[in-house]
Amino acid sequence: MRKIVLLSLVFVLFSAGVARAGGEIVVFDRQQVVAESEALKAAREALDNKFGAQRDELEKERAALETRAIAFQRITPTEQQAQDFMRQQEAFSEKAQAFLRLLQADEARVFGEIEMFISRAAQELAGRKGYVLILDSAAALYVDPNLDITADMLNEVNAQWKKGTGQ
Repeated sequence: MRKIVLLSLVFVLFSAGVARAGGEIVVFDRQQVVAESEALKAAREALDNKFGAQRDELEKERAALETRAIAFQRITPTEQQAQDFMRQQEAFSEKAQAFLRLLQADEARVFGEIEMFISRAAQELAGRKGYVLILDSAAALYVDPNLDITADMLNEVNAQWKKGTGQ
């Protein structure tokens, strides 16, 4: 109960400070901005170029192992065949996990870069338009649609990306 009262007091004091500052609190849909950003589109293409052939090769290997497993259901493999198959499955599993680690590391780097562009875009828009607070709309239960600046954020993120990549 004490925490609720304290949080309410902080909110009231913060709101009063914002009102005196004369700035506006706005929101944007972070997921939409990330999904529609030119940075993500370019990153997906780069990741596909980098990892596409390896992904395709792993998919072929997975399909071959699956076909072999189905064939083993129809016949009784020798102990040697079963051991060979298990070794192939283990090797494939290790290879697939190593691939996923590399892919996830690159994806994490990409999303970190996009977050940097979002942060710069928020700072730029806040300075230019006098916003005192920009929030992710996912954090709000209700937002007046007039306070949504998703389109502006997307445009600014794309501008920051172009500036950062020299395009």
